[in-house]
Amino acid sequence: MPRGPTSAEEPGGMPNLLPNWLPWIRPAGRLIWGCLALVIGLLFVVALLKRPLLKRPFPNRVGYAAFPVLIALGLVAARIVPDYQTWIAWITALALVGHGLLMVASSHDRDPEEPATWAECFAGALGVFALFVVGFAIIPSEWLNYANSYLNWGDTTKFVWSSHEQMLFLPFNWPFSYDYPSMRDTVAVLIYVVMLGLDLKLWVMWQRRREVKEAPAAVEGAPVKRSRFGRPVRVRS
Repeated sequence: MPRGPTSAEEPGGMPNLLPNWLPWIRPAGRLIWGCLALVIGLLFVVALLKRPLLKRPFPNRVGYAAFPVLIALGLVAARIVPDYQTWIAWITALALVGHGLLMVASSHDRDPEEPATWAECFAGALGVFALFVVGFAIIPSEWLNYANSYLNWGDTTKFVWSSHEQMLFLPFNWPFSYDYPSMRDTVAVLIYVVMLGLDLKLWVMWQRRREVKEAPAAVEGAPVKRSRFGRPVRVRS
């Protein structure tokens, strides 16, 4: 007799990677995945802005070969130990993301005088487009779906406050009614506002990533900097 999907599996037999610790986690699955994708993408952007953050502890060929090796190990482990497929999938995914961040953070920035290749421009444009889709399309859309379905914030008969109610402890009523659909849309607008501000901030940081801050001019009478041995440090002009 074929085994039906368990509580940790989707109807198609695939394991559900999200835990069931709280009742709202599974219904908000797509929203959570979208937020995770955005955070991971932003981590890669920050690593590109600040590289090199550390020295690569292994040769380049070893780092590139580790990606297929991690995938193969994850697939084999999930096949051998099917009862722990969810944990194996999470560990494999985290290992791939962590290794990718390590590779980017330990890479060196290209020479600004060297022209960018077509492949580099295409990869950069694809990455920016993916972040735009996740931040400006997927996350707001999944928030509206989650608010309408699970939270039931699409009901126009439910109000956060009404114009017939007293305004907190003040001696007059609210000047307008505020229903749950309005609160749902307010959160969606705030998502767009945050994403737009983050977008502008990252573009400015990217344009200024190679700017070198000039050292402040020496002030006459200022104390001389000394080394840890007590000797004065000579400043090269």
